[in-house]
Amino acid sequence: MKLPAFALKNHQFTLILVALATLIGWFSFQSMPRSEDPKPDFPFYNIVVVYPGADPIDMEELVVEPIEDALEEIEDIETVNTSIKDGLVVVNVEATFGINTEDKLNEITREINAIKADLPDEIFSLDIVQFDPNIRVNIMQIALYSDATPYNHLRTIAEDLKYELNKISGISGVDVEAEPQEEVRVSLDFQQIAQRNISLQQVIGILQSQNANIPGGNVSSDGKSFTIKTSGGYKTLDQIRNTIISSTNTDLVYLKDVANVRFDYEDLRWKAAYMGKKAIYVTVTQKPDENVVTLSKEINDTLSEFKSTLPVGIELVKVFEQAEAVSIRLSDFFTNLLQGIGLVGLIIFLFFGFRPAAIIMTVIPLSIVIAIAGIDFSGYALQQISIAALVIALGLLVDNGIVVVENILRYRRRGLSLQESALKGTTEVGGAIVSSTITTILAFAPLALLNSGAGEFLRSLPVTVILVLIASLILALSFTPITARKLLGKKTNHKGFINPLLMTIAEKSYVPTLQLAFKRPLLFVVGALIFFFTAFALFPFVGVSFFPTADKPMLLIEVDAPSGANLEVTEAGVAFVEAVLLQTEGIKDYATNIGHGNPMVYYNRPNTNYERTHGQILVNFEQWNPEEFYSTLASFRRQFSSYTNAQITFSELKNGPPFEAPVEIKIIGDDLDILREIAFDVEAIIASTEGTNNVQNPLAIAKTNLKVNINHDRAGLFGVNILDADIALRTSLAGFTVGDVTLNNNEEYPLVVRLPIADEAQITDFHRVYFTGRLQQQIPFRQIANLEFESTVNEIQHFDFQRSIAITADVNNPDETTAITENIIKELNTLELPQGYSLFIGGEYEAQQQTFGDLGILLILSMLGIFAVLVLQFRSFKQPLIIFAAIPLAVTGSFFALFITGWSFSFFAFVGFISLVGIVVNNSIILVDYSNQLMAQGKSKIEAIQEGATTRFTPIVLTTTTTILGLLPLTLSATSLWSPLGWTIIGGMISSTFLTLIIVPILYNWFTSEVKQISN
Repeated sequence: MKLPAFALKNHQFTLILVALATLIGWFSFQSMPRSEDPKPDFPFYNIVVVYPGADPIDMEELVVEPIEDALEEIEDIETVNTSIKDGLVVVNVEATFGINTEDKLNEITREINAIKADLPDEIFSLDIVQFDPNIRVNIMQIALYSDATPYNHLRTIAEDLKYELNKISGISGVDVEAEPQEEVRVSLDFQQIAQRNISLQQVIGILQSQNANIPGGNVSSDGKSFTIKTSGGYKTLDQIRNTIISSTNTDLVYLKDVANVRFDYEDLRWKAAYMGKKAIYVTVTQKPDENVVTLSKEINDTLSEFKSTLPVGIELVKVFEQAEAVSIRLSDFFTNLLQGIGLVGLIIFLFFGFRPAAIIMTVIPLSIVIAIAGIDFSGYALQQISIAALVIALGLLVDNGIVVVENILRYRRRGLSLQESALKGTTEVGGAIVSSTITTILAFAPLALLNSGAGEFLRSLPVTVILVLIASLILALSFTPITARKLLGKKTNHKGFINPLLMTIAEKSYVPTLQLAFKRPLLFVVGALIFFFTAFALFPFVGVSFFPTADKPMLLIEVDAPSGANLEVTEAGVAFVEAVLLQTEGIKDYATNIGHGNPMVYYNRPNTNYERTHGQILVNFEQWNPEEFYSTLASFRRQFSSYTNAQITFSELKNGPPFEAPVEIKIIGDDLDILREIAFDVEAIIASTEGTNNVQNPLAIAKTNLKVNINHDRAGLFGVNILDADIALRTSLAGFTVGDVTLNNNEEYPLVVRLPIADEAQITDFHRVYFTGRLQQQIPFRQIANLEFESTVNEIQHFDFQRSIAITADVNNPDETTAITENIIKELNTLELPQGYSLFIGGEYEAQQQTFGDLGILLILSMLGIFAVLVLQFRSFKQPLIIFAAIPLAVTGSFFALFITGWSFSFFAFVGFISLVGIVVNNSIILVDYSNQLMAQGKSKIEAIQEGATTRFTPIVLTTTTTILGLLPLTLSATSLWSPLGWTIIGGMISSTFLTLIIVPILYNWFTSEVKQISN
């Protein structure tokens, strides 16, 4: 081990390097971006197609099949889920994790663009986007609200605010949402044009030609070039009204004679309100690598100035602001970190006294600050995962310094000089702490390779811990001996307050117990095995869960009206929820959305696109109080269940990757009737399973459509073209966009032709429609067509290009999702499915099983890597197995800790367990390595292990204590994300430490020969 000697010899150069690294880290800390959650790079893509008027069967044939055929040609696609509803198709594509997500988005876009010509011309929109929380999650949602102000005035103010906000450099985008688009409406009187023998196609054609603005080119004269400006393109409403649409020898027919031309709003598809008052939203997203806290301060300054300019009667309020939660969450974590540092410093001071404690404590901030530079360079921000990783690493990073300082002090007590003690004390344990650090790194490193949604969420944790451990190792081998030589002074016996007591415990209690263990080894080994199997027996009572809830004072409430309902029915459901909210204590405010989901404000909760049967309410609570929060949710469930005209559901925000629902059972097969029968059986099983609620079966209620039957014989007799008839119907009832007009105010508006319908079209409006015959005569609708009601499906789903249906449900207790799903699976196994039909278990259970399976593989890889390092260090296969005995000993404490504290074995508990594997072997490494050194000096096996165990008793107990104390503040914070991880590590550390001090010496005595061991 040459580093300590080099550092001591070139101490000035070493200190300069440490100071430089610390300075870089400090500047990185000041400039690093901050956020509440990680910024995962999910390879998820959404293809959203809006095709008004088409039912699910038509959408499946005309839209979905060409798109899915194109997707099948693309590599690295894992799953494709398609939802097909009236006029709307949403294709969710999940590609392989670890790919270049931007390249895959471009590839998907190319393939879809290539088949656009095969899709219907009447498609309103086709959007392809990546589900990227970094881009789509809004850091702020602002509501401009007023009951009396028209939408166009609100929009003008919103556009002014958008202009001001876009001046802030850190903002990526500002959007105005939930405002209906203003259009130029041509309300055509079909009876008037029929009387004048004017066809619909004639009106549309004339408007399109008159609105064309074709560049006239350039002409030259006298050496100058002039641009020719044509007369095309409407500039005022009067120009549109005075368009000549027909002429005879004696008469001119203007558009104003047969139509009302005015400004109007498109059909209201997204109606928003704040606290019951009409609103539109201004949403803000940030650029990557921006500090959301600093950025929000700039935004708030702009908002304060802008508020003073608002007209009377218009209010501005922040519906959602991410920065506030980020500040609170980061403040809590830094408090936990400081508390941990304080506890660690206190215990080290009590063990060693002031000067040795000062040396060790100096390493803590240096390691953290230097590691932060690496975190920043790696592209990670300061957020709850990376800061919690610093807390986790806190107890680990002092281990190396403790071992080094304790060994230096031991040589000082023997009378060696400061220089000799620093050199020999550091060199002697250098190999052991390098190996123990590597083993800990190998435990965390595979976590960074977890290619899944959970891995994306977690990745900054192992990276942070590894960087901190590397920094602490280098400082322990270089900076620590230098400062020890300078600061320990002439005193040779730094005992502190607890150290003498600990030595007494070692001599009076530990040594006699160890001697008894050598005399009765089977008694202790059998006792340890009983302890181990008892812990495993408790595991079913601990339970298994996946990602916990987010512990945020915010709730999204969903309102889903029956299929076929109009916007008014959805609005009535939302109004019922508003009435409940107004009577509920602890509610700060709420924002409602009808016909659309709330703008995206949480990274794994994408918003719902335009859907008139859907409403969503964003509810903000005054503060986060778990007891009051969950009591309120229970009250909501009781009250909402009484409403029968819509289904009102909600679920708490959760950490981790997104999935459809906690419980999701997919039924795969071709025939919709058979799928419906199986779906009812599955729905009944889920609904009868204790702990489920909000069971959703898309095929439970058939949808009733109004079908237009055109008599082909009569149409042929009158010379009516069927395609022209379809266009006339769509134009009349849904509207036909002739084009865009740019008026004198430089604003662009859609020019829309339709019937003079105030709101939604009614059945009686069909009789106002006329078709154009072969002789240009106008044929009334009833002459060649009639209406009939027909039953059709509400929704069709595809899973990996096959027809399917997903039955979903929420759960009362998120921690019981796994157990509830397993109970459902037991009942599903009793179903006899027809040939060609199968079930697929999705939802949280699928994600958990896949992720836990991956974690199990990573655990094996970690153990293999650690074992390989130990084989290289000890040049033996037996001694690594002795050291590995600490792992099952740790399992016992982890399970007992979770059982006693009431936390389930969640994803982060599993992460804690994997981390524990690399941590608990460190004590065994130090113990075995020193015993080998004593045997190499000529001591017998029993003497070596007894002296080694007694000598290393103090540093082992101390390193365990500091690791536990470092984690304690975070663990006691009682958060469902971090407490299970903390208790897993703490419980494992306690049991493995006490059992390691007894069981490892027994195994060493059994499996180590008397031949002198060679140590690094």
